[in-house]
Amino acid sequence: MWKLFLVLGSVSAAHAGLGKSFINFGGFICPREDRALGRCLRDALNTYIPKLATGLPEYGIPPSEPLVVPSLSIQQSTGPITVWSSYTDVTVRGPSTMKIKDVKVHSDEHKVVAKIYIPELRMKGNYDLSGNLMMLPIKGDGKFSAKYGDIDAVVTINLGRTPRHNGVDALSCEDLHVKFHLGYASMQLQNLFGGDDELGNTMNAFLNENWQKLAEELKTPMEEALRDFFKPLADHAFATLNADDILA
Repeated sequence: MWKLFLVLGSVSAAHAGLGKSFINFGGFICPREDRALGRCLRDALNTYIPKLATGLPEYGIPPSEPLVVPSLSIQQSTGPITVWSSYTDVTVRGPSTMKIKDVKVHSDEHKVVAKIYIPELRMKGNYDLSGNLMMLPIKGDGKFSAKYGDIDAVVTINLGRTPRHNGVDALSCEDLHVKFHLGYASMQLQNLFGGDDELGNTMNAFLNENWQKLAEELKTPMEEALRDFFKPLADHAFATLNADDILA
């Protein structure tokens, strides 16, 4: 997939005739120095990210939205929130609207850190939960929807090496973590309390009035979904690059 982002095969400095101080990332001629390389990666990614939603058939890249998370289970027991919940067939829309604000390459630490802004993420799926929210009992199962907006995310990628048959190690994504801060959130849970509309409407209103305290319940699934969105991209991208082009 990252053919679309960076190069479609690492064009090393030697092969591109650019000298050892530059790397060609899909037409972006990037200096290998960490700070300049980070800025170049940022610009390259922002050029191609909007095309993710519909995909690029010419490169064999299918549409990336909606992003599907088959299942997640969460047990949260902190302070006034004690909830056991599971989510299935969750779809997420909005990742392709993101903008890369900053990329920092730490070649000596074998790490890349990207700061990202996402205007809005929308989730839909099935839920099953029970527990207590701020001393109020809650129980239900059915359909749910949620919106998260003004998201500032930090994606941390740990880099490694993968041997190739030609003796030149490929760059690899050893691990990837996503953390984010929300500007706003709203959610709607159907069929709360066995379908009692009055209790269900009251609880949904309570959830949305107190979203800042309660959004942690769905923050984990969102971080998992974003990790699932980024990880395959990173895997494909780094597999095309020579490790010595990036790592100190």
